Amino acid sequence: MRRDVRLRPLSRDHYHALVLARFIGAICARDGMDAHAVEVVKERFAAEITPHFLIEETLLSALEGHGVDHLVARTRHEHAMIHKLLEDALASNAKCMCELGELLTEHVRFEERELYPACEQLLSTDTLDRIAAAHTQGQ
Repeated sequence: MRRDVRLRPLSRDHYHALVLARFIGAICARDGMDAHAVEVVKERFAAEITPHFLIEETLLSALEGHGVDHLVARTRHEHAMIHKLLEDALASNAKCMCELGELLTEHVRFEERELYPACEQLLSTDTLDRIAAAHTQGQ
């Protein structure tokens, strides 16, 4: 799928999110939430996922009122669920860790297939430029 050049850095972030989801899946498959694995998930979220969500908030705010409020609401809801599952998983809840990995994968697919195409179609060049600049500054 061809992505607007200004959204490509966010799409590349999704690759890292999928790698993390796969790592989480491996933790679940081996049924072992050791302290090191949990720490890796925590660090990767802080370094990769949370900053990505903050930049996406700019996208979501810009999309409001463009007839895709259902996409905005779903994205915000899933972001909140992901953070809650992370919090519970870090408290050594293995079930939540597994759910976190699954939701992270589903969320990335949703954004790539629905949210980002809507952004490309509906957002102005200036808005996309601001989002790209915010991503560059956040790196």
